[in-house]
Amino acid sequence: MLLDTAYEIATSNIRFGLGTTKEIGMDLKDRGLQRVMVLTDPNLREQAPVQTALAAIAEAGVEYALFDQVRVEPTDASFKAAIEFAQQGFDGFVAIGGGSVMDTAKAANVYTTYPADFLTYVNAPIGRGEPVPGPLKPLIAVPTTAGTGSETTGVAIFDLVEMKAKTGMAHRYMRPTLGIVDPDNTRSMPPQVAASTGLDVLSHAL
Repeated sequence: MLLDTAYEIATSNIRFGLGTTKEIGMDLKDRGLQRVMVLTDPNLREQAPVQTALAAIAEAGVEYALFDQVRVEPTDASFKAAIEFAQQGFDGFVAIGGGSVMDTAKAANVYTTYPADFLTYVNAPIGRGEPVPGPLKPLIAVPTTAGTGSETTGVAIFDLVEMKAKTGMAHRYMRPTLGIVDPDNTRSMPPQVAASTGLDVLSHAL
């Protein structure tokens, strides 16, 4: 017996090309954004991808605040730290880094746009699994590694330390508004990171 199957492939808009990170200021300005939260991790803060993006944002006249305490393999505590920082009031988000950075930005966007108890939007059975109520603020994701393709998905993964569980949240509204895939941003990757993230891509494809 043949079954009818319907499915949808829905991803973020993606811009690919060398040097496209320099266009991020224009992208923010075109969306009418005036003050954004830029997220990255401590290892990337002084690297070219972050510095190039910050220069472009400043040149466009967009105000920003930098949060550089994203944890590799995020936890509920590191998500909450970013959410607290985001309470300052931003009209958009920029994530520069790997999947951990992008996932943290998604969480900060959700909980500052629709404040709720932390487990509200976390997937069941660990959380309540409630859907994100509506559209979020613009989020531009600038990946610096290969990997899970978090710049195209509405998924954010973290470790809930108290329960020793890996869980997350997922909703189509959580997808980044734009993913800027700039091969220049991979030049600073250590060989071990390049190899492991490349294998991550391969394992997802398989």
